[in-house]
Amino acid sequence: MRWLPFEIHPDTPPEGAPKPFSPEEWPQVRERLKRLAQEVGLPIDPPRHNVNSRFALETAELVRAQKGDGEAGTFCHHVSRAFFTEHADISKREVIVPIAERFGISASDVETAWHERTFSPTVDAFIKGGHKAGVRGVPAMGWPNRRAIVGLMPPTELVLRLRHEAPERLPVSE
Repeated sequence: MRWLPFEIHPDTPPEGAPKPFSPEEWPQVRERLKRLAQEVGLPIDPPRHNVNSRFALETAELVRAQKGDGEAGTFCHHVSRAFFTEHADISKREVIVPIAERFGISASDVETAWHERTFSPTVDAFIKGGHKAGVRGVPAMGWPNRRAIVGLMPPTELVLRLRHEAPERLPVSE
């Protein structure tokens, strides 16, 4: 599996923005997300506020460049956990830099990459590819050169959809 960046709300200002749900809709949306996440063993408490994820996404690409795909995926997992379980503001350096340091990435490397926007073109290219594959939200999964499967869903449904979209038939395991 390879984690790739996707910016759900690129227009979110630095201070964040409310989710696009009314106060009446939000509790139902939140409970649905929590229930689906529980089905796959993810402890989440969806925040009511969106944050701008660009700094985290570009830092993930720095981790990928220095440490490889596996570590970049694990970094993304840590960032997601911080956002969804701790309600951490992943647009903030004080949140992202310590996570990057756990992977052996120095604070100065993170700051330099961000200041120089070293990984901005890489993130932009992945996002463009995601849009081309039909990604409009996360999680999104799929096979290269196929339409993405988007949204949190029960594992059995995800497996069926992935099998249906597989480049060649995958064996059915019992």
